[in-house]
Amino acid sequence: MYAILQHGGHQYRVASGDRILVDRIPVEVGSMVTLESVLLIGDGEETDVAKGSPVEASVTATVVAHRRGRKIRVFTYKPKKRRRRTLGYRSQLTELRIDDVARGKAEAKPKPATKPRRAAPHAEEAAAKSVRAETAAAAAPAVGERAVEEATPEAAAQSAPEASAPDAPATETAAAGEPAAEKAAPKRRAPRPKKEPSDGA
Repeated sequence: MYAILQHGGHQYRVASGDRILVDRIPVEVGSMVTLESVLLIGDGEETDVAKGSPVEASVTATVVAHRRGRKIRVFTYKPKKRRRRTLGYRSQLTELRIDDVARGKAEAKPKPATKPRRAAPHAEEAAAKSVRAETAAAAAPAVGERAVEEATPEAAAQSAPEASAPDAPATETAAAGEPAAEKAAPKRRAPRPKKEPSDGA
């Protein structure tokens, strides 16, 4: 049984036991990969061809090695402009050994258990802020009770002059009947009279 599959913009004719070089697949050497983009599958008697969508078939392969293609020299220039540029390029390839070509979709393998994701930094900060807010809310009644207990007449008498000291100018202004805004405004100086030139000058 053989199949024609598409991978990385290229088409490959494969059968069991073949080795092919395809574009780099980010998997470890020795792992199994399944290629499901099959365009045609045949066994000598019956042939299925894709019509608008890939054939229901799968190709199982083993990663043999990761290789690099031959170096390609790319030279560009612009005549009469003193521009020359040489580049080198080597494609990243993966060597596959075809293990099986079968009809039907490959069975879905169970996904391995993943580790729980770590919470994002902003989520941790939000959680810390909420904890601090709850702690402050729980401590607020205790602080209020302590303030009521400490609010004795002597403490009120001591705090009264301190509290009234900053407000003294405002009370005097109010007693004088002048608005505070007018007193706070800067005074304007009268313009100086212009000097007239003397006759002798």
